[in-house]
Amino acid sequence: MKFVDDERAAILKKLASVHYEFPRTRRLERVFTHIVTDYLARAGIREQGGKRFEAFALLLIGPSRVGKTADLEQLSREFNSAQIVLPDGRTAKMIKVTLSGLVTWKMLGSSTLTELGFPIQVPQNANQDVIWNLVAKHAQEHGVVCIHYDECQHIFKDKSAEAQNILIDSFKSLLKKPSWPLMLIFSGVEELREFIMREEQLRFLVKTVTYDEIDPSSEEDLLELNRLCFAYADRVEVDFIDLSNSDFFRRLAFACSNRWGLVINLLFDALVKAVSAKEASITSAHFCRAFTEAQELNPRTSPFSINEYEKYFDSEAILSAWLSK
Repeated sequence: MKFVDDERAAILKKLASVHYEFPRTRRLERVFTHIVTDYLARAGIREQGGKRFEAFALLLIGPSRVGKTADLEQLSREFNSAQIVLPDGRTAKMIKVTLSGLVTWKMLGSSTLTELGFPIQVPQNANQDVIWNLVAKHAQEHGVVCIHYDECQHIFKDKSAEAQNILIDSFKSLLKKPSWPLMLIFSGVEELREFIMREEQLRFLVKTVTYDEIDPSSEEDLLELNRLCFAYADRVEVDFIDLSNSDFFRRLAFACSNRWGLVINLLFDALVKAVSAKEASITSAHFCRAFTEAQELNPRTSPFSINEYEKYFDSEAILSAWLSK
């Protein structure tokens, strides 16, 4: 049995080869550029015999599936490809550490060391200072100047205030490490803001960027949906003009729980169906099929195919189904 649909794979590869840049992405890039510029300037001063310095952190907040991780992964690729030269002559690098709810401060350090290429298991009797000194040491050896902690809110949940404070101190120590300060990126949902910003010293070192859901009543967001859909449709040479109207974009936003990342996923699936069927134009029927297959619903009934769709579909149930995929 052949397990790969070559035609679908080829279409998806063409679509995924493009990273759509939202206006919010430019805000993210501006803030990150500010943090990196400050870091390099201060590192250069220290290299010439100046004082130690503290690095800044970036906090990216937004609901699930709005595109935070995708934008940060693109930012990381571009940063690592830029070949930025550090004052000591090495090339600056960024790594990513994805976290889960079971993380302790020791597991956090171990996960960070693993991403840094640390070759052995962290000793069970290692204390907090030992682990984070190892992180700084191996980051310095590899030229890593920035660490992205993804889904960061998970590590604070269901923990005592004392355990949360230890985790926050661990992050703070990386920003302030005398031997090798590290820029940090924290990404997660709104509750992460409360955890990170409640510590005064950390709060003053954090720059915040917020990603919002789609607002279907906003003309600006509807225009952005229009640009997004045309950009990807053009990529696979499919005409989108018949669906370029406010009613369709509101249906699309509703079907995707007002999450930009879910819109892109559904758009990809609908475009694959249109291209596979050798259709010159994409229609509501392609989106209807893509939606009902993903949500395991009646193939003829969706927000794209009926009137008063907001009355007959539960928006919370749609979101729950998306997030369970």
